[in-house]
Amino acid sequence: HPSTKRTATIGGFVAGGSGGIGSVTYGGLREPGNILAARVVTIEEEPRIIELRGDAAQKINRAYGTTGIITALEMPLAPAWTWIDIVVAFDDFAEAAAFGQEAALADGVVKKLISAVAAPLPTYFGALRPHCPDGKSIVMAMVAEPSLESFKALLNGRGSITRETPTDDGPGQVPLYEYSWNHTTLQVLKADRSVTYLQSLYPPDRLLEKVAEIRQLFPDEVLPHLEFIRFGGRVTCSGLPVVRYRDPERLNEIIRMHEARGVSIANPHVFTIEDGSRYKRADADQFGFKREVDPLGLLNPGKMRSFVPDGA
Repeated sequence: HPSTKRTATIGGFVAGGSGGIGSVTYGGLREPGNILAARVVTIEEEPRIIELRGDAAQKINRAYGTTGIITALEMPLAPAWTWIDIVVAFDDFAEAAAFGQEAALADGVVKKLISAVAAPLPTYFGALRPHCPDGKSIVMAMVAEPSLESFKALLNGRGSITRETPTDDGPGQVPLYEYSWNHTTLQVLKADRSVTYLQSLYPPDRLLEKVAEIRQLFPDEVLPHLEFIRFGGRVTCSGLPVVRYRDPERLNEIIRMHEARGVSIANPHVFTIEDGSRYKRADADQFGFKREVDPLGLLNPGKMRSFVPDGA
């Protein structure tokens, strides 16, 4: 689920999301089995109701409503656990990232979230601030209660656990997951409107090496925030770094410098599917399906840049 779970809809998540809390175990929405089926209504002179099952359901995944009106979704369930929210403080971000990778790779530790956030970003974390010591980078985790002992054993004396409490997302509470994923950026924006962010994907075989390389390249300009995920069956990171914004030219240069070093970028500063999604795109013929269900291009016009409506 997204970090905005308490206000989001499942339809909006599937139409515009890509991953979130749980992706460290199950991957993103594009992974087989994470969307079981969808029902859509076409925008034709005589509208039809179409049911898409299995791989066909990817035709509406991250298509931003361009490929039919989603009226029903069938999603898989996972076992219900008592989740424990944990914050671990580290002296060094490299150490936090290395532990995050170990925890993500520990298949026997049942987890829902592993996030590594570099100092000084945790100082913006509102109600969580008392658990984020000055100058420390943190790992935020959601671990199933029976796996707590194994998680602590994996730490093996590294870092310092500053918070350990059952997840509570009831009224008036701010759960740990609302400091993760893009909520990290939102927490900073509450105090500093001059920053922005990027979305990156690190290569799984050179993960920590590339994290260190990017960190060295932009020591104060691009502040690291890593979300551990499974991507195509391999553990890696989706980076959601907070960027000290200067101007569009510098932002595009930062993007190019990432990609030249093998770190993929899905640019959140453009509005078309083709230009913005990149590695988050579903493996499906969304273009062909749009021609079938919305021949006049009435749904979210302009979002699918390569689509030309019939008769245009």
